[in-house]
Amino acid sequence: MEICGSMKKTLLCLLFLSYALSGAAHAQDQNKVSQYVYEDNKQLVALVESAASLIEHKGEAAFKEFGVNNSRWLNDKFYIFVYESTGICAFHPVESDFVGKNLSKLKDIEGRSVIAMICEVGNMPQPDASGWIFYLWEDPWHSNPRWKGSYVRKAIAPDGKIYLVGSGLYNIKTEKIFIQERVDKAAELILAKGKEAAFRELSDRSCPLHILNNYVSVVAENGDVIVDPLFPNLDKKRNIMQYRDSTGSTIIEKIKGSLKDRDSNWVLYIAPRADTSHPARYLRYTRRVIVGKEVFYVTGSFVPATPIWMK
Repeated sequence: MEICGSMKKTLLCLLFLSYALSGAAHAQDQNKVSQYVYEDNKQLVALVESAASLIEHKGEAAFKEFGVNNSRWLNDKFYIFVYESTGICAFHPVESDFVGKNLSKLKDIEGRSVIAMICEVGNMPQPDASGWIFYLWEDPWHSNPRWKGSYVRKAIAPDGKIYLVGSGLYNIKTEKIFIQERVDKAAELILAKGKEAAFRELSDRSCPLHILNNYVSVVAENGDVIVDPLFPNLDKKRNIMQYRDSTGSTIIEKIKGSLKDRDSNWVLYIAPRADTSHPARYLRYTRRVIVGKEVFYVTGSFVPATPIWMK
C-alpha cells in the first residue's frame, strides 16, 4: 500500500523527533558523567543512567535483564538495585531477601538512614533527578565495615510508577563535587534552621553530610571549631588559629584570604595525614556564612587519590 505524502512527512517528523530526543538524553547523560574525575565513578554513573533509561522504556521488564549474571548489569564490580519511592525493595540481585520488603528504616552502623536517603532522590521534582548517598556498610570480604558510595537515579516507568535505581562501590574515590555539595548544604542548613539547631545536627557523626571519613566542620572568626564531629566530647573547643601547613602558612588565614571577594572557595595546602603523619596534599572547600553579626566558616577537606593521575 502506497503511503501518501502527508503521512510520509508525519513519519519523518516523528523519526526526527525521536532522534533529537535520544540525542538530547545522551548529551545529558554525558554531562552528568563529565562532572567526575575518576574513571570508576564515571563508569558507575554511566551504568546507573543506562539502567534508569531502560526502566523508563521497559518498566519492570528491565529487572530481568539486571539479574543476568556476568552481564554489564551484574558482574564482579557492579550490580543494580531498585527501590520504590515508598522504600520497598523492587529488585536486588545480591540480597534476595530484601525484595518486596519496606526497608525505609534500614540504617548503617553509625545511624544513617540508607534507604530513606535513596527515597529522597525520588522526592526531587525533576523526572531524572539523581544524587549520591554514602554509608558505612558491611563488606563480606573485610572484617570491618567500609565506606560505600552509591549513585541513585529517579526513573519513571511507562505506567507512571517511580523507581529509584542505583549501584555502589566500596572504597570510592572522593571527588571535589562530593565535598562541595555537602559543605554548601551545611551552609544552607545553618541559614534555614538557625545556628543552634543546625550545629546540633551537624555535630552528629551520623549526619548524611559527613562522608567517606571527611567531616564538615564550622569554625568561628577567632579560630574556635564550633562544630567538631571528630571530637564531639571535648570540654574545651579546639582552636585552629595557629595550625600551619608544611610551608609554615596559617591555614585559617589562607582560607580567610581566599574569601576576601567571594563567599566560597577552594584552597590547597600540604599537611601531615592524621593516619600516617606523612605529608599529604589537602584540598579544602569553605563557605562563609553570616548569622546576624557573626561570621562562620563552614568547611570540609579531603586528600585526593594518590597519585592524582590514577583515575
